[in-house]
Amino acid sequence: MESSFDAFLKAILSDVIRLAPEAYAVGGAVRDHLLGQAAGKDLDLAVQGDGFVIAEKLADIHAVTFVPLDDSHGSGRIVLKAREPITVDIASFRGADIMTDLKMRDFTINALGVSLKDYMSGRFDQILDPTGGISDIRSKTIRVCSDCSFHDDPLRILRTFRFMAGLGFRVEAHTLNGIATELPGLSSAAPERIRDEFLATLAAASSFQALKAMDATGVLDHLFPELGSMRGCGQNEFHHLDVWKHSLEAVSQLESLIAGRTLYFGDSSHLVENYLLEEPVKGRPRAALLKLAALFHDSGKPRSRFVEPGGRVRFFGHETISRKIFEEAGERIKLANREISFIGDLVEGHMRPMIFTGQPVSQRAILRMRRRFHKDVVGLFLLFLADLAATRGLARTPESEQTARTQVLRALEICFEAAKKKEEPFLNGRDLMELFGMEPGPRMGSILKQLRELQELGDITSKAQAIEVTNEMLQAGEPS
Repeated sequence: MESSFDAFLKAILSDVIRLAPEAYAVGGAVRDHLLGQAAGKDLDLAVQGDGFVIAEKLADIHAVTFVPLDDSHGSGRIVLKAREPITVDIASFRGADIMTDLKMRDFTINALGVSLKDYMSGRFDQILDPTGGISDIRSKTIRVCSDCSFHDDPLRILRTFRFMAGLGFRVEAHTLNGIATELPGLSSAAPERIRDEFLATLAAASSFQALKAMDATGVLDHLFPELGSMRGCGQNEFHHLDVWKHSLEAVSQLESLIAGRTLYFGDSSHLVENYLLEEPVKGRPRAALLKLAALFHDSGKPRSRFVEPGGRVRFFGHETISRKIFEEAGERIKLANREISFIGDLVEGHMRPMIFTGQPVSQRAILRMRRRFHKDVVGLFLLFLADLAATRGLARTPESEQTARTQVLRALEICFEAAKKKEEPFLNGRDLMELFGMEPGPRMGSILKQLRELQELGDITSKAQAIEVTNEMLQAGEPS
């Protein structure tokens, strides 16, 4: 442990001990050590004294950022600027001593402590464990420290499933019962905190089981009541599940697809992985947002369900309705506008790749799809494949699914290859002014947009052709 400590961090922690001789590393730092995981970028300390004042003093001494957390309860944060920022949270004991403090924490697996001196030297032979957390780590069990845990902080309800997904642990029955009892209290939590906990759950590589547990305990209904009408909503001959179960299965299939990306996407797998790791908002990767899109992609089906005289079930326009439903939910949990736009585009466009289940799709059609969704065509294809894999009704033949998979793989290769090309446009605004006497404005912008599209699609391959096409558009009076 000691060799991995940055000298600067070590100096700060030494000053913590100087200012508060009774100081402990608590929670995740101890838990992760027992799990054999590398130390994270966040460190929680519990001290006898005023943690707020101590953090403030350390910030002054070492010229690091101080973040006030809770003055009245004695907690403050310092942030060390490194390649990736390291945060150290310092909090006063909750209660008379460290053992009382640990008992008041959320889960037994986090109610662990070790003296800061021992932590710095890498010694973990005297771990404080008043609630049986070590045993629960060994049995991979999530258990609340007390019956008051969820009542004291309802956000811990969502944290339960974040740990379940991130660690792959099970939640014991008494804790699940407590969630059901205290669920109404979750309404008091700030939407931003709900958003962060939920997306952190989805960001885990395997969040499907956690989502199923959230569904079984009523948590998903509480967060997104608009999804309730999907339950029991029957579909047509292409589906073997109702709308809600199909949507959950789409999340499961998406996770399987992401986990097996190297096998499936071959040489393009690293490009797919880079795309999934991108964060439209820091700490919220596209992979998590894609799972949210999978949950909502058919949310408009109950409102659009139509049974034809012959008995066939149709869902006309469900994509547009689904987008509206998602946007309302996204705004409620305070997603960023770019996240809402990203997910909304995929939800509304998720049926477009259905063309891949039939006759060979032209490169032109693929490039048009790329032009509409830009780099998020990758997300669109992944959502489509997951949706298709979750659709196993009698009318969905294995041949059509295999055809789609083959065509999507080719489409991805075409899109990735097109992304490598950074061709200069054959004509720019200055050219249009000099050659055609045009003035800057909407008309010029529209012509330039059409020329770029035609160039990307390969319909024009030279400046001479671009000039000819521009002449034709002007003579035809287009665009107006």
